[in-house]
Amino acid sequence: MAIEKVLIANNTSIIQDEVLAHRLGLVPIRVDPRLFDYLSENDQPNEKNTIVFKLHVQCKRGSPRITVKSDALKWLPNGSELVKETRNAASDSSSKPETYTYFGCSQETIPEFVKNPIIPKYPDIIIAKLGPGQEIELEAHAAKGIGKTHAKWSPVATAWYRMLPEVVLLEDIEDDLAEELKSKCPVNVFDIEDLGKGRRRATVARPRACTLCRECIRGDDWEKRVALHRVKDHFIFTIESTGALPPEVLFTEAVKILEDECERVIMELS
Repeated sequence: MAIEKVLIANNTSIIQDEVLAHRLGLVPIRVDPRLFDYLSENDQPNEKNTIVFKLHVQCKRGSPRITVKSDALKWLPNGSELVKETRNAASDSSSKPETYTYFGCSQETIPEFVKNPIIPKYPDIIIAKLGPGQEIELEAHAAKGIGKTHAKWSPVATAWYRMLPEVVLLEDIEDDLAEELKSKCPVNVFDIEDLGKGRRRATVARPRACTLCRECIRGDDWEKRVALHRVKDHFIFTIESTGALPPEVLFTEAVKILEDECERVIMELS
């Protein structure tokens, strides 16, 4: 879920409306998108496909400048509060004003949100800065999408893999040489083992932390004491999440999509 539509009622800050809307779209929302439906062009925004936030911040005259952060976005579980402008609104004053969403029920009544209200994942993302007399009032409507359409819908920040490093001590490295080896490594791969009677020996304590920077084999005869390799059939895959979903969920969902695509290819080839 990401903010797709921004309805600006008032913006007297120095940030243009388009830039403000872009910044809001990149704010991660703490909610499981699997609980919502996709919103197509023919669908009405309702409680099953839209999340509405309100932002209203004002810096009074004579006050110091204020910083507007993502925690100022307030969830509206009953939907939009902005009234649409209609030409015949005066003719039927008894009817309920029409807003930009059509919620059949409050999202607060949905069991998944009773104890977990929808809020931005990180409360300290800077949205704008307001000077004395400036004000921002808007509604932000979040919808479900995919990263292929826009990066704001991608729940993955970065993903990469590397081969498992293998650090091998070709001989026992003891005493002063052990201390030197430990100090040479910038990521603290090696440790010192106490053998008793004042003897110390270097050990490979954290091989996965090795970046293969080769600092440990620089210098005279160190290549004869330490060997660095990559395990070519062992990969370390790392996923960083934007915060909407935990990395383990992202991985399993990605595997499901890969399985579906593989099955589709097999069916087309058969």
